[in-house]
Amino acid sequence: MSNKQKELEKRYQFQTEYIKNVEDFKSKLFEKKLVPYQVEFQAPPRGKKICWLECPYCYGLSAEDNGERLNKDRGLEILNEILEGGVRKIIYAGYATDPLNCSYIDDLLEITVLKKAIFGFNTKALRISDNFFDTLKNNKIVDTSYISLSVDAGTNETYNKIHAVRGSAKIYDKVLLNTQKLGEIRKKNYFDLSAAYLVNIHSGNEYDCEKFMNDFISAGCNVIRFTFPQQPKGIQTDEGVVPLEKEKVNYKKIIERLKSKYENSDCSILIVDADTDYDIYKKPRTIPCFARYVFPTVGFDGWLYNCSQSSAPNFRSSALGDLTKNNFWDLFYNYDLNNFGSFQKTCNQKIASTGCKCDRKEHVLNQKLIDNKII
Repeated sequence: MSNKQKELEKRYQFQTEYIKNVEDFKSKLFEKKLVPYQVEFQAPPRGKKICWLECPYCYGLSAEDNGERLNKDRGLEILNEILEGGVRKIIYAGYATDPLNCSYIDDLLEITVLKKAIFGFNTKALRISDNFFDTLKNNKIVDTSYISLSVDAGTNETYNKIHAVRGSAKIYDKVLLNTQKLGEIRKKNYFDLSAAYLVNIHSGNEYDCEKFMNDFISAGCNVIRFTFPQQPKGIQTDEGVVPLEKEKVNYKKIIERLKSKYENSDCSILIVDADTDYDIYKKPRTIPCFARYVFPTVGFDGWLYNCSQSSAPNFRSSALGDLTKNNFWDLFYNYDLNNFGSFQKTCNQKIASTGCKCDRKEHVLNQKLIDNKII
């Protein structure tokens, strides 16, 4: 396995080192010279629906939508502010939205690529424009940029069932075709291309898992990732949608057999069960929270939030502020140095009151800074 593949495995197993030097981080934090490791930009959806699917296991079902959307002109301005301030990595994702469902996502990608920043896309890939493909094809891509596809099925029928799609639309086939186009571009202009599969009662059969694996390796993916749904905040799910520990054991046996058959030097196949492997993930959040200093998030409504998991109007009481009225850096550096401990305590109380739930990367980050007594 190449060093590049080993680094990819670390990233997808939540082992990324977001802060390499804690003392340097602390010094820059208190000098207000800190630049985030990355900024997540949750591009606003076109149309009235917040997302084009209604997956029953999605944490984003807890998001409230007040109809506010970040308009194109201000959205592009915000991205330029972020990049001109020194941020070198932009993640296009959404805990309740899909970045490729944004009417100006092509413009956001073009700016990111032309300014030589790393990009990441976490998407269902239901719709990709010719302009998007052309930007990837015709420009130099910065190393470690990636596109991660959320698939979760191996057939059209299973795809529709697991994503609550009514009718017999062949969406799986559409996603696979888009992946094949990305795979062709990737041969000449390198970026990481991964496909993810959430395993549960609807998708955990051997036929679907094997067909997915074969299809997406053949399409050009260099990472195939199997994982398990988290219980969505405040949402009741049907039995088996979020697997029990004993059910996970059986699913893992199926995937391990297939992994030995399909894994090769060009494609890593990962089974990631972070919630079982690490006790830290079993609690809702790790406090105090430092996510806002490392990966703040631009919400689809034009507000700046602490992280990707708390980026909708129902989390505004703990947000950094309204980006439609303020510069990104004015909001980012708006913290009290003279009473930082008290300031952080108030922020943590606001965060806890919203009922947010840490993503795995937030747990890891916060625990590291707690262990190093940052405050």
